[in-house]
Amino acid sequence: MWWVGFESVAWSGDTEPTWYETYEGEARRAFCPTCGSRIAAVDSDVPETGINVTALDDTSGPDLVPVHASFRDNAAPWLSPAAAADRDAQPMRPGETS
Repeated sequence: MWWVGFESVAWSGDTEPTWYETYEGEARRAFCPTCGSRIAAVDSDVPETGINVTALDDTSGPDLVPVHASFRDNAAPWLSPAAAADRDAQPMRPGETS
């Protein structure tokens, strides 16, 4: 999944997402009320609302270029130069050679 964080979010369309509290007082997730697709996430320790980029109307903005990849060892190498650099910057594990 490809997420982007926003300080504030204004929903467009006919309906707002359906929210579920996944961890009481800690985290909640938003889903499309029609198809159930994951749309957003809010976590108590993150000051932004995370939006699944595929839920956006326009994904062509230069501000939507990935700059960090979770689970770098499993990241697709074509994802972005930043993800590859992020992955390559990890310290070597015991037994690995450069």
